[in-house]
Amino acid sequence: MSPSVIFPSTFDDVAAAVRQARSQGLDLSVRCGGHMTLPAVSSVVIDLGRNLNSITIDAENKLAYIQGGCRFSQVEKEATKFGLAVPAGACADAGVGGLATGGGYGWLSGEHGLTLDSLISATVVLANGDIVKANAAEHSDLFWGIRGGGSNFGIVVEFVFKLHSQRSEVYTTTLTYAPSLLPIVIQQINRWTRKQTPNEAGRLMFGPDSQGKPAVVFVGFKNSGAKEGEAAFKGFVELGPLENVSGMIPYEKLNTMLDSYNAPGHRLHWGLHLERLDLKPFKKALEAFTNLLTEHPEAVSSFVTFEFHHNDKIASVPTEATAFAHRAPVYNVLVTTQWEKAAFTAVAQAATRELADTIAKAASTDLATNIGYPNYADAVAGKNKTDTYSRLAFGANYERLQEVKKMYDPEGVFSKWFAIQPAA
Repeated sequence: MSPSVIFPSTFDDVAAAVRQARSQGLDLSVRCGGHMTLPAVSSVVIDLGRNLNSITIDAENKLAYIQGGCRFSQVEKEATKFGLAVPAGACADAGVGGLATGGGYGWLSGEHGLTLDSLISATVVLANGDIVKANAAEHSDLFWGIRGGGSNFGIVVEFVFKLHSQRSEVYTTTLTYAPSLLPIVIQQINRWTRKQTPNEAGRLMFGPDSQGKPAVVFVGFKNSGAKEGEAAFKGFVELGPLENVSGMIPYEKLNTMLDSYNAPGHRLHWGLHLERLDLKPFKKALEAFTNLLTEHPEAVSSFVTFEFHHNDKIASVPTEATAFAHRAPVYNVLVTTQWEKAAFTAVAQAATRELADTIAKAASTDLATNIGYPNYADAVAGKNKTDTYSRLAFGANYERLQEVKKMYDPEGVFSKWFAIQPAA
């Protein structure tokens, strides 16, 4: 049976929807941007995106008031009018709600930290239908919990972010290499990361070329002018890429660079962390990805991503300061399988796990304990019969999150993403 979808227009509408669903004993879930691949199996879906999507920029005080149904493409369009930015992810289509409450790695993380590190206040609809402000002075425990604890405590209907000054144009480079050059590309990534500055970031991607064959692509970013950007990534150009697309682009277009990788249809994410940039995991990943495309042409639009952020700013925030527990200097890995026909779903799920498992074993780690960045862990985020994966997602902060859960949602109304068991 299809769920009943509610499109609230006001914060009070959201509260009324929560109260109604609870009074009827209906299971509910929330949709913000709709970017996450985790399916919501619920009787009621509260969809914020249609009507609760306004943005107000207070340029004088460098604040952004963003309703819960907004996507970051909307935020960037408004903030850049004033030379300002909220640190976002790497996909303009991502919803503010999921990204900000689950973490928020992105191109600006080296300079400004995670998206949630710029959050200064939120308006939240609780499980009992109350509407409260959460910030450092009001409901500070709830404010702590929503910065990394995801959707476990209520529905954030408005975020207030601190804005940062942002130049209008930035430097990017997209370099495509023959797969045979992977070893020297990894060598260059190691050289570059050792001297990487906070305003630089990069990604290595394995994806299909125009003929559906595996390609090795390095995407680099520097929040600077062209001269500085060219100097930062000169070593990558000297490796002899097959294709070089480099230059200045408007900042608001930065998070559209990878749009071509997002195909319509079904999608599954599986994440993990790497602690070192040894060749073996990359080599095994490329081999496994090549096999995926060969054996399953239905998944030809799939890809694998390795992220390289300057971590000092992220790690400067103590682990216990927010609910987000993964601030150590590691490298995010994202395996994304995409396909069109529902009949292929079971095969795709198994193939995604196999590819991720191959990378994990090559890095001498285990998918059973290495789930990576929680916002990339859609494959396990909904497995909530026990709190095994929730404990992995929230690490040392889990016990305090249990206490916050007991205070704000003791009956587990919000339990679709790494559900937290309330403290006894």
